[in-house]
Amino acid sequence: MVGEDIFTADFKTDPLWWDDVPRPRPPAPPLPSRVDVVVVGSGYAGLNCALVVTRAGRSTLVLEAAEPGYGASTRLAGFIGRFLHYSFGKLTKRFGLQRAVRMFKESGDAHWLLLELIEREQMEVGKLYRGRFTAAHSPQAYEALARNAEEINRHVPFDFAMCPRSEQHREIGTDYYHGGMILHEHGTLQPAKYHQGLLDAVARAGVGIAAMTPVTRITRQADGFAVLTERGTVQARDVVIATNGYANTQPTTPWIRRRIIPIPAYQIATEPLSAALMKQIKPGGRAVIDSKVNIYWDRPSPDDARLIFGARTGDKADDLRVMARRLRELMVEVYPQLSETRLSHVWQGMMGFSFDRLPHIGRTRDGVYYATGFCGSGLPLGTYFGQKIGHRVLDDSQAETAFWNLGFPTWPFYNGNPWFLRPVMAWHDRSDRRGRPGIARAG
Repeated sequence: MVGEDIFTADFKTDPLWWDDVPRPRPPAPPLPSRVDVVVVGSGYAGLNCALVVTRAGRSTLVLEAAEPGYGASTRLAGFIGRFLHYSFGKLTKRFGLQRAVRMFKESGDAHWLLLELIEREQMEVGKLYRGRFTAAHSPQAYEALARNAEEINRHVPFDFAMCPRSEQHREIGTDYYHGGMILHEHGTLQPAKYHQGLLDAVARAGVGIAAMTPVTRITRQADGFAVLTERGTVQARDVVIATNGYANTQPTTPWIRRRIIPIPAYQIATEPLSAALMKQIKPGGRAVIDSKVNIYWDRPSPDDARLIFGARTGDKADDLRVMARRLRELMVEVYPQLSETRLSHVWQGMMGFSFDRLPHIGRTRDGVYYATGFCGSGLPLGTYFGQKIGHRVLDDSQAETAFWNLGFPTWPFYNGNPWFLRPVMAWHDRSDRRGRPGIARAG
């Protein structure tokens, strides 16, 4: 019996992904006095932007407050999604049918661009391309999933199938859900390996990366910007902000900070499971995201040996071991077969959400470029919008996007501290428990 001893002897409060790819500690040479482009943030968006502009001949420096990829890029679940987590009908009402179709098509393009990049740069990323099961947390949610999928499919065709509750045991070994949707063009990868592949690519291209170099201020000048850091000042013609969920840690961009809600998300990894037990809970081998607002998600590890389970977005955890116990209770509620399973890892990462739940790419009045607000889809969207903002800096033909300079809302008096997050998520929890349709996910 596991009892109170739910942790393995080598239990860690770092991501499972770091076991294979430890955080690099690059040297800290003197900063250059001037470059063409400064990119703030070394996640997927920042590195992809740097790769684009450097290969076009621009001198580029990436500034990172911690180790490269210390944030969400090496902490997230590694889901390769296809579409926005957004109702197609709501998007149409807001922007009109033509632009809504363009947005959903582009979010699909982000998926294929990611896969093409991995192939072109010959990255080994632990990819499992088996599809995804979007699990309905109530009968009403099942119907909402089906309606949204059919509406998307009429305008942007994609490969999906509805799976009623009577047949869901072919996909997931649980009675917790009420059927769901099988999304065939989806997968997972090892996020830290993908990030390392990007680091290798930018190194080959000649991008400079200054780790452990927090930015303290960005000042507009006649010929560009002065970027002040704790290690010195760099002059740059263009500046790109790509900090996403960590925007509130940067005092340099209050305009962006006021528009991004940093939302913590937590994940646990089990000890290695037997092949038979893994087959019980994952007969289809697919990743799962459910339809609640405060979602549960899970996936097999790249070697099919462990289950990674995530939940409790928006909670604050001073002790990750306490959070690990909460997550394990939820995991066992979904998969009772894991009641005797210990945990080997728990970790936290920060997602960057916008108030309108859409990704944003644009330029501030001061001329600073940004790509941010990926709303839990940072793997494909961070890659895509990082490249798009790079092409925008170059002012070339590949910069066009339906997301450029959307209205970027905020709340009065919000300064980057999401004081409202806990009561808002508690309200969503109550709504989820009542079975109300949450996010009609096809992404």
